[in-house]
Amino acid sequence: MATVLESLKGINAYPIPLRSLVDAAEYRGLDMTAEATQEVMQTTAYKLTQADLLLWLSLAPDVTQGGQSYSFTDEQRVQFRNRANALYGECQEEGNKPKSIYGYKGSRL
Repeated sequence: MATVLESLKGINAYPIPLRSLVDAAEYRGLDMTAEATQEVMQTTAYKLTQADLLLWLSLAPDVTQGGQSYSFTDEQRVQFRNRANALYGECQEEGNKPKSIYGYKGSRL
């Protein structure tokens, strides 16, 4: 059976740095060495960690590693953000939802 770390790595083929995975899990109080059972994957901590990583992926740079290129289209980045926001909403996490920005957006005042 896979560990929580392996399960979170499986979100996407993009090479998310191990430090980012560990930081996200520790922030949410998730044990990375635990077995990724159905019960663990249904917890709020797991879902919020997954949402944090999806949000991280939406901002991830395009990279080339070992001759393999990883890049996302703008549409894919929006889908990552939408999936993350859906998980935040499901877990009722308000802190990471984007906030409306009000103000003048023209070139002259």
